[in-house]
Parts: sequence; structure tokens; C-alpha cells
Amino acid sequence: MSKAKQSKELTEANDRTVKTKDLPKVGVAFGGSNSEGQVVSHSEGALNKIFGTDDDNLAAALTQQSLKVLGKWEAGDGPQGNDERDFMMSIISDLGPQDAIERMLAVQLAATHIATIRQAGWLAGSENQMQLDGRGNGYNKLARTFAAQVETLRKHRNGGKQTVTVQHVNVEDGGQAIVGNVETGGSKK
Repeated sequence: MSKAKQSKELTEANDRTVKTKDLPKVGVAFGGSNSEGQVVSHSEGALNKIFGTDDDNLAAALTQQSLKVLGKWEAGDGPQGNDERDFMMSIISDLGPQDAIERMLAVQLAATHIATIRQAGWLAGSENQMQLDGRGNGYNKLARTFAAQVETLRKHRNGGKQTVTVQHVNVEDGGQAIVGNVETGGSKK
């Protein structure tokens, strides 16, 4: 299936709304597959809520990008237990993106997590030292990338400010230390 046709089908699917009671917690359900085309059913505004945007087209595009990173066995072509589409939307929703940077980072974080877990499975299945080294290297790079993405999101959310409090208390023999905030002055009335 051509990318243009797949994109058109996904966009059309994003226009399909269903009753909320028939959907998982985030209000989105998936059908189809990478090979036959993705089908996204959702309650009204569910994709917008997941991605923290009022722009329907942006929400649809971010959904498409989220599904692109999944291998065919993770996006409806394999056993149901391997389907990562619901996880992808749930974790993005849980991250609660608030702006464009957070939306993109949320998609990247979910994708990197899935890739890390995929790589860990391959690492566990290593049968020789060469596989162990290569897969271990890939796993390590993905785990570090994920940690860097989490740190980037944290810094973005708090404006890059980092608060560090260093306290050193020296108490001589016979002295007493007070731990906590100490106010001086008269009584408050």
C-alpha cells in the first residue's frame, strides 16, 4: 500500500467517532494493520486530548507519526499480545503534553521506550558473543537516549531551572543543631 493511500485512510479513520463506552480509557481504539492500513476509531476530541492540542489535523498527524515507528508485528500484523498501538496512545496521554515541544517529545519518549524494550528482548535472545555485544550496545544507546529525553522534558517543563540546596552543619561537642527553617524576631500576634 502506498504511503499516500495509507495516510489518506488514516486521516479518514480519524474522522470516525464511536461511543466512548466502547473504547479504552484514552478514547481511541485501533484496527487494521500496517499492511492493510491503520483504522483509528475514537470518541470526539480524544486525539486532541491525548496530544494536548485543539488542532484536529495536528492530532491526526501525531497519531500517524506514532504508528509509523512500530514494526508491522507491533501494529496489528502480529499476535494481539505484541500490539503496541494502545500503549503508545496511553503513555502519550499520561505524559500530558502541553505544547509543541512536549507533543513531539511525548511521541519520541513512547517510541524510544518501545524500541528499548524491543532491543532488550533481542538482547535476551542472544546466542553468541557477537549478538550479545551488538544488541547490548543498541540497548545501552536506547536506554541513554530515553534518559536524555526524560531530562529534556523535565527541563522544558520547569524552564530549565534547577534548584539545589546544599547545607552543611558543624556541631561542636556539647552543642545542638536545629534542622529546619528558623525564624528570628518577636512573637507573631
